Amino acid sequence: MSDPKKPEEMKEIDVASLDSELAAAKTLEEGKGDLFIKIAAVFAFCMTSFHIFTGFHGLYDYVTQRGIHLAFALTLILLTQPLYKHVFKDKFAGSQVFRAVCRVIDIALIILAWVSVIFAMDEVHHLTERLSKTTWKAYFSGAVLALIVLECARRTLGYIMPILALIFVAYALAGPNLPYAIAHRGYSIERICKFLATDLDGLFGTTMSVSASVIFMFVMFGAFLEASGCSDFINKIAISLTGKIKSGPALSAVVASGLMGSINGSAVANVVGTGTFTIPLMKSRGYKPQFAGGVESVASTGGQILPPVMGSGAFLMVAFTEQKYIAIVIAAVIPALLYYWGCAVAVITQSELIEISMMDEKDIPKTKEVLKDGWIYLLILGILITALLVIQLSPLYSALWATCSVPIIMLFDKKKRFTFKDIPSAMVKSGFSAMSIVIGCACAGIVVGMVSLTGIGVIFGDMMIQLAHSMLFPSLVFTAVTCIILGMGLPTTAAYVIAASILAPSLIKLGLTPLTSHLFVFYFACLSAITPPVALAAYAGAGIAKCSPMTTAVEACKLGFAGFIVPFAFCYSPAMMMQGTVPEILSVFLSAFIGTAVISGGFQGWLFWRLNIIERIILIASGLLLFIPGSVTDIAGLAITAALLLLNLKKWEKGPKFLMNRKAG
Repeated sequence: MSDPKKPEEMKEIDVASLDSELAAAKTLEEGKGDLFIKIAAVFAFCMTSFHIFTGFHGLYDYVTQRGIHLAFALTLILLTQPLYKHVFKDKFAGSQVFRAVCRVIDIALIILAWVSVIFAMDEVHHLTERLSKTTWKAYFSGAVLALIVLECARRTLGYIMPILALIFVAYALAGPNLPYAIAHRGYSIERICKFLATDLDGLFGTTMSVSASVIFMFVMFGAFLEASGCSDFINKIAISLTGKIKSGPALSAVVASGLMGSINGSAVANVVGTGTFTIPLMKSRGYKPQFAGGVESVASTGGQILPPVMGSGAFLMVAFTEQKYIAIVIAAVIPALLYYWGCAVAVITQSELIEISMMDEKDIPKTKEVLKDGWIYLLILGILITALLVIQLSPLYSALWATCSVPIIMLFDKKKRFTFKDIPSAMVKSGFSAMSIVIGCACAGIVVGMVSLTGIGVIFGDMMIQLAHSMLFPSLVFTAVTCIILGMGLPTTAAYVIAASILAPSLIKLGLTPLTSHLFVFYFACLSAITPPVALAAYAGAGIAKCSPMTTAVEACKLGFAGFIVPFAFCYSPAMMMQGTVPEILSVFLSAFIGTAVISGGFQGWLFWRLNIIERIILIASGLLLFIPGSVTDIAGLAITAALLLLNLKKWEKGPKFLMNRKAG
C-alpha cells in the first residue's frame, strides 16, 4: 500500500492564477470564439501599433502618451476580465441577464475611462493659459480614473494592491486628525483627484512614464521573441552545454531560466515557460519534486536581476536614480553572478547526496547542431545587447529596433520565418501581456502620488532612522523585510516602486548612494517571489512539480541564499558593484565567490564529503566572514574553511564525481 500524500501535495495548483500575465495569455487562448475577446484583440493590436508609431515618430506630451497607454490597458482588462467573473460569480455567473448587465457596466466604464483621459489631456494642455487653475474636468477625470484603476487592479492583481492604494488615499484625507508623529495638513478629495489627474507626480507620473515607453517595448520584444521559438532554442542550448555532467538536468534549468528570465522579467511566467520542460527532466533523473521546483523558481526569479535586460524594474530604476542604464547593468553584474553561482553550487552538491541517473547521450543535443539551427536567435539578442550596451541607445529605441529585427531576421530561416499572420498575433499578445503591468504601475502611481503629496516618505524614513538609532544595518534589515512583505501580494514592479518611494530615500540619508539604495530595494522586491509564505514563483514551480508549495519555497530560499546576502554586502562594499580600483573589485569578488560556494555547501550538506550539522554551521559561518568587507574577516573565513577541509581530507570522495560521465561512473 502506497503512502498517502499530504493534502497540500494533492491539491492541484492553477498556475495561471498566480500571474496576471499568464492569466491574460490563458484568456486569449481560451476565448478565441468570444466576441468580446475578439474586440479586445483589436484594441491590443491598436495599442501595440500606437507604441510602435510613437516609438519611431516621437512620444507625445506626458499626459497624452501615458493617458492613451492607460486607457488601452483599462479597456483590455474590462473586456477580458468581465465584472460577472469577479462579483457574485458563484451565485449569478450562469444567469444571462446578470452577465448582460455586467457587460453593460464594463462598456460604460470603458467609455468613462477614455472620456476621463481626454478631459485630463484638455486640463493639462490649458494649465498655462488658465494660470495653473483647473476646472471640474480635472476633478472628474481624477476621480473616475482612480476608481477604474482600483477596480481593474482588483480584477487582475487581487485585493492587496487596491487596498494599499486606498490606505494611502485615506492617509491623505485624514492628515490633521492623525497622531502628531504622522500628521500633516490634510487634503480634500477634490484636491487629491485634481492632483492625480494633472500633476507630474500623480497618476501619470514616473511609473506610468516608464510603463508607457520602455516597459511596453520590452514586453513587445518578449512577445515577438517567444513567437519566433527562441525559448526552445535556449532550452536546447542549456541541455547541450550541461547534459553530459551528472548535475546537468538541474544546471540546464539554471542556465535556461536565467537567460529567459532576463528577457521575460516575470518570475512566475518564466517558471511556467521553461519549467514545463526542466522540472519533469529533473524529476526523471532522481531529483526530489520540491528541489526541482525550487531550482526552477530561483533561476527564474534571478532573471530579473541578471544583466543585460533585468526586467521592467531596472528601467524604473533608471527613472528613479537618474543613472544611465549601462551604469545599472555594470553595478548588477557581480551580484547576479554570485546569485547564480550559489544556485549552481547547490545543484552540484545536491547531486552528490542523492542517486542521480545520467542523461542518455542520444537525448543530449550537440552544441554545434543547436547553434547551427538557432544562431539566428543569437543575432537577435546581439542586436538588443549592442544597442543597449555598445551603441548605448535608449532602452526604448533598443527594444524597438530589436523587436523590428525579429521578423526581418527570421526571414533567413525557412522553417521559422514570420508570416503576415504571425506579426499581428505577436502584436496582440504584446497588448494582452502588458495590461497587468500597466495596471500595476497605475495603482502604484496612486500610492506614489499620495507619498509625494503628503510627504509620508520623509516622515516614515525619519522614523525608521530613529528606530534604528541612525545605524545602517538595522535600517537595511527593516527595509529588506518591508520589501519582502510588500512583494508577497504585489508584482515585483509595484513592490519596488512603492518601497523605492518610501524606503530608498532614508537609506540615502544614511550615506548610501541612490543606485546602491535602489538596487538593494529592487533585490528584495524580486526575492519576495521565493520567500514564504506567499512565494508565487515557488508556488508555480510546485504546481508543475506536483508537490508542496511551502517545502518548495523553503528549498528555493536555501538555493537562492546568495540573493539575501549579496545586497547587504554591496551596501558595505561598493567594489561589489564595480565601484573602485581593479584590485579592490577582484579581491571582493574572489572572497565572495569562495564564500558563496562554502555557504552553499553548508546549506546542502556536502562539500567533497557528507557534512554533519556542526560542520555545516562552521562552513556557513566562515562563508559569511568572507562576505564581510575587510582583510581580517577574509583571512579568518579562508583559514576556517581550509582547516576544516584539511582535517577531513580522508573523508573526501575520490574524484569530482559531478563531472564524471556515465562510463567512468
